[in-house]
Amino acid sequence: MKIQTAPWVPVAHGMWPLLARWRDQSQHDGWRYVRDWFVPGVEGMALSVMNEVSPGGAARQLGASRSFHGVGIAETMADLRSLFTAVGLPVDYGALQEVAVGWVEAGEQDHQPSSCTDIATGLATAAHFERVLHDARRAANVTDKFILGELLFPLMDIRLRGSWTLSAEVGRICAEEFTGESAIQMYRHGRVDFLIQGSAGNLADALRCRKRLEALRNGALGPCELRYRPIPSTDAESMSLIAQLRSIQVRQQSR
Repeated sequence: MKIQTAPWVPVAHGMWPLLARWRDQSQHDGWRYVRDWFVPGVEGMALSVMNEVSPGGAARQLGASRSFHGVGIAETMADLRSLFTAVGLPVDYGALQEVAVGWVEAGEQDHQPSSCTDIATGLATAAHFERVLHDARRAANVTDKFILGELLFPLMDIRLRGSWTLSAEVGRICAEEFTGESAIQMYRHGRVDFLIQGSAGNLADALRCRKRLEALRNGALGPCELRYRPIPSTDAESMSLIAQLRSIQVRQQSR
């Protein structure tokens, strides 16, 4: 692999330019799928380098996240090397060791990294939803084709919070009501995120889904709020949106 030098990126330039530069360098160095590059952990790793703090913990978290999303250990380590290349610093071999440790430890746990379907809901996993969102953003005339929506409900009955059976029921309703060929949904505690083409039929599907969710278990979910937002138009907006989606707290589930 050819290593290219680059000038140091000052902290004042901000995180997003550094992330973009790291991603581009990684792609140049052999990263295969650009849409899969941004995962939880890249921000922490970038911040540790920007702020000149020990990157060991951040590197281990990055390794675990790469493993969870199905990235091989060689590609994970090469990607971390690309970060140091992008900022013009020598490779931190301690960080390389930690990213490998994080990758191995995550692989030893019982995860479902690259599965498209969440077994609890029958809907998309977070990783698959993000991949589809990336693909949609890169499609031609994307602003005319796709809409990103949210169904938010407060879960009025606290006994249902974290319920596996509730997750299954919400997933079934979404699968039945969103009939569009390109529609995709993801459910996590108290919200359904969905991506649809902006047709009248798909918008009507969302309204019917909201109505059924509000009626589920005699209104146990509470009033459901339906929101729409445009598809991100830039890499920075896309990264920010995905970071927001990943920051949503997911409670431990019960029966």
